[in-house]
Amino acid sequence: MAKGYIIGMITVDDLEGYKPYMAQTSALVEEYGGRYLARGGDMAVVEGALDHDRFVIIEFDDRETVERFYNDPRYQETRKIRQAHASGTILQVTGYEPA
Repeated sequence: MAKGYIIGMITVDDLEGYKPYMAQTSALVEEYGGRYLARGGDMAVVEGALDHDRFVIIEFDDRETVERFYNDPRYQETRKIRQAHASGTILQVTGYEPA
């Protein structure tokens, strides 16, 4: 079964206000068996443009787990913190599994 991913491209406007989001989300990611593949701002755009300063990739066992995590009522409350202190784009992606 193909892995599931959340990819976030984020610009943080208020880091102190954003920190509770990072802590609460980390605990939920762990609870859902997810793991961070990339998290933070150390990146280089080598082609095109990216209008955000943070890039996050979280891997889960499958896409269904991604959706359960994202729709968890606790995460729905937690993401309000992100939305209040940052802007960005969040994607849910199904991983590639060769035939």
